[in-house]
Amino acid sequence: MSPPVSIPGVATLAAATPEVPTTIGIRTLIRTTIVALPLWMAACQSPQPDTDWVRVVVPPPASPDIGSTQEPQPAPTDRRAQGPFQPNANLKLCNARLSNPPSVDRVGFVIDFAPLVVARERVILAAAPANDVCLSSGFGPRSGRLHKGIDLVARPAGLIYSAAPGIVREARWGRGFGWFVTIDHGHGVYTRYAHLEAFMEDIKPGTRLGFGQALGKMGRTGNATATHLHYEVLTGRWGRKGSFGLSAIDPLSLPGYDPLLTATNDRPREQS
Repeated sequence: MSPPVSIPGVATLAAATPEVPTTIGIRTLIRTTIVALPLWMAACQSPQPDTDWVRVVVPPPASPDIGSTQEPQPAPTDRRAQGPFQPNANLKLCNARLSNPPSVDRVGFVIDFAPLVVARERVILAAAPANDVCLSSGFGPRSGRLHKGIDLVARPAGLIYSAAPGIVREARWGRGFGWFVTIDHGHGVYTRYAHLEAFMEDIKPGTRLGFGQALGKMGRTGNATATHLHYEVLTGRWGRKGSFGLSAIDPLSLPGYDPLLTATNDRPREQS
């Protein structure tokens, strides 16, 4: 299996600044003002777009407790600063016919969706670590097996981000998963991101990440019939089986993050 195509950082393109005449005739200036003024006023009065889909929430504060005490060695890259990702405030179903759908309102938005959730009372996670996605499959039984995560779709396919601060444990090809990344967030909490088209060039075991750092691009590698992200929240002790020896939690069943609360007694259901 050949390695995935890495995604280099985005270069900043400096546009050339055209030369501006040093003098402008008074008639030309008046004529330009008369033409431009109505357009400028119309733009100022234009209605704002529907914000139900595009509204985002402020990410949680950066946590000084990143990853577990048993860090992979060496740590080649440090990207623990908070990244650019801001979670969408809402999540919508891709269609009405999907496996294990959560409760939704009459237009298909998930009821009581929390863009930031808390795992094991300590780790703040993004419930959907990509922007402008819809839910194509929920957590639970599917085709006679347990679907251990949620499937998220974006058109066009976009970047996938770290759901919380942590350390990359796995960034490799997995049978069925295609190219996938697993992040250790400490306190026995991990997240896994599968079917990626490619990794960012510095995503490898040992890389330290802050909340919302780019991992790679949504894809359809492995056992995937369409481009999407398979996203899992996992708990347990890291062992010889790696992420495949952990237990899965439904991300949408986790309690929502409330900055006014320091802890919660809610416990989500766990599945091996």
